[in-house]
Amino acid sequence: MATIITGLFKSQDQSAKISEDLEKAGFEDSNFIMYLHDKPVSKEIKTSIWQSFFNDNIQLEDDSLVVSVKIKDLQEKANAEKVFSQNEAVHQNVIENVKFRDAQSLTYLKKIVALRAKSAIYSSPEIRHRGASKGISSEVSF
Repeated sequence: MATIITGLFKSQDQSAKISEDLEKAGFEDSNFIMYLHDKPVSKEIKTSIWQSFFNDNIQLEDDSLVVSVKIKDLQEKANAEKVFSQNEAVHQNVIENVKFRDAQSLTYLKKIVALRAKSAIYSSPEIRHRGASKGISSEVSF
């Protein structure tokens, strides 16, 4: 089992620079994966009242890039995080106890990240609510 750090980047045009930076940081080509799209992928856009009112059905293209790096120790983790931050990663995730061959599937990684996000919601700290106030009594005079 491996520990993997994934980064989400704005554009696939960054792939060559990120690859070069990872290799300079000491990562072998076989220890990182770039998930590139062969053809444009359209983003799902939530319909808003504004879009409904003006019949605006614009589809955007998703040009984002996801990169996964297999890390062995804290130093490699720091190196990968440094490369990700230098290349302006939008978001990072550290996923432990994953087979690196399973990480080759972007769908698999998305499922893991979604499960982690859901578990973070369920394990959130207890929220305290203020007690109810009496409000307006029935004896209101005008």
